[in-house]
Amino acid sequence: MDTIVYLNGSLLPLSQARLSPADYGLLYGYGVFETMRAYSGHVFRAERHINRLCRSAGFLGIALPDIQELKQALSDVLRANELSNARIRLTVSGGQGIKVPDLLTSNLPTVLITAQPYRPFPHQRYEQGFSAVVSRIRRNSQSPATSMKSLSYLDSLLARREARLAGVDEAIMLNEQGYVAEASTSNVFLVSGNVLVTPSEESGILPGITREVVLELAASLGLEAATRAVTISELTEADEAFLTNSLIELMPLTRLDGKKIGTGTEGQATQQLLKAYKALVDESPTQ
Repeated sequence: MDTIVYLNGSLLPLSQARLSPADYGLLYGYGVFETMRAYSGHVFRAERHINRLCRSAGFLGIALPDIQELKQALSDVLRANELSNARIRLTVSGGQGIKVPDLLTSNLPTVLITAQPYRPFPHQRYEQGFSAVVSRIRRNSQSPATSMKSLSYLDSLLARREARLAGVDEAIMLNEQGYVAEASTSNVFLVSGNVLVTPSEESGILPGITREVVLELAASLGLEAATRAVTISELTEADEAFLTNSLIELMPLTRLDGKKIGTGTEGQATQQLLKAYKALVDESPTQ
């Protein structure tokens, strides 16, 4: 069965989907995207993902369809592919423009939605956690592109390649001042005592939707939450640490550059937050 995608208002087989070679997303990385996870046929926090996409697209000067239209399109793609638990990606580019780069000539966006089955990591993987290295790639905390999920994804791809070549799961990226920013595809949290800490938006991060949910859940579990500059030594000396994104939810970070973080296994606060996150998913399947 051919995968069904949404392209510019229509559902069609992937084999029939066509993008223009003059599309600025392809040529210059001019566009944004969101990666989401569907549970039981519903995209978790779909509206928050779309709102973030709209803010980023607005900054870039890319006009988007109505939010409700995009939400409906997400559901349509899931149904068309008969998917229940899925990884779904919404991509928006600036569309076609003239040969000489000029963003003002690109005014009809390309909107593409794809979905595929998603099988989460087994429970044993969460007990073991991820290992990581500190990347040589630095985030630029002064660039507006850092806070957007841009199609210009080269820094993250290079950092991810570093991790793969080192035989680990992730790469931790510092900013130009040497503070912890984020991992190649996830946000970073650490726990010291009763305090949950994550790098602030000023550190040069993409403020993730899962990160946002975790910060909301912290108070209900009696954790004090802080968003601020984080040194690499704080991370390595923390009682526990974890990574977040929409697909992995909360994944313990147990080793960095070959050294254990905390006990080198899933920490208690991480367990509690992950349990609360999963309960929230079960309680609000349509949000």
